[in-house]
Amino acid sequence: MFNFRKVALGGLIIALMGTSLVYAQSQNWFLYKPCSRPITYTIDTFDPSFGISQEEFLDNIAKAVDIWEQPVAKNLFEYSPTGKLKINLVYDYRQEATDRLNELGIRIEDSQVSYNNLKVKYNSLVAEYESLKPVLDNLIAQYEAASKQYAQSVSYWNGRGGAPKGEYEKLQTQQKKLQADLNQINQMKNQINQLVDDINASVNVLNYLVRQLNLNVTNYNTIGTSRGQEFEEGLFVSDQSGQKIDIYEFDSEEKLVRVLAHELGHALGLNHVEDSDAIMYRLNQSQNSMLTAADIADLKQVCKMP
Repeated sequence: MFNFRKVALGGLIIALMGTSLVYAQSQNWFLYKPCSRPITYTIDTFDPSFGISQEEFLDNIAKAVDIWEQPVAKNLFEYSPTGKLKINLVYDYRQEATDRLNELGIRIEDSQVSYNNLKVKYNSLVAEYESLKPVLDNLIAQYEAASKQYAQSVSYWNGRGGAPKGEYEKLQTQQKKLQADLNQINQMKNQINQLVDDINASVNVLNYLVRQLNLNVTNYNTIGTSRGQEFEEGLFVSDQSGQKIDIYEFDSEEKLVRVLAHELGHALGLNHVEDSDAIMYRLNQSQNSMLTAADIADLKQVCKMP
């Protein structure tokens, strides 16, 4: 799991704190003995909003499985329609934020450079919003005052059986002006609403990077309703209801395979390691798609391999 959240595992609360794992002893550490037989997996929840098919998702899972199996020549995972490990593709504000930032030409990495670049874009978006919002508020106030005056004039002349030709034509002109003003307001509203969505997407990712990089920065605030407090790419959970992997966010096939491999590592019982290139490093920042010596050492220790 690429974050610091708490995960319920075997009925216990496991606190992921950097690279150390604190846990209470239990006879039910896993519902199965790790590596004694393949962990069966299946796709449970699948949201097509990511733009990939179930077949492509299964293929990416298979690539993630190969990352673990090939170096040790052992069958650790196996697909089954009734697999015990449920793998879910969940589309929510996390992927929506990534998609929106991709449209702005911003690709997110777990790095200080990525944070700095996004902060510059965020500041630019906020400045644009702050310049447009007062203009919109003024246009709305003017429109409401003119609309009220127009409605009063119409009511006045209707109460007198109708307006004279000159007044009628004046009211027609006012009505057209009001409609034009309303169209301008709606266009600016759409522009500002898109800005708000871009800002909030940036905020979600900035706050995620602040936590991931342990930056001494106060959380950024969204405009309007926030669509989430947490931002993680994937999450492995094992509790009394079973075992599952939820995938929330990725911006490339390589990132998807790495986050799948990372969570599969947790399913095997592996903890985070210090090697920043490792699959089991706490941040999904490396371009490496193979197990490192640290990954293999932990895998062999968990699986009791020579």
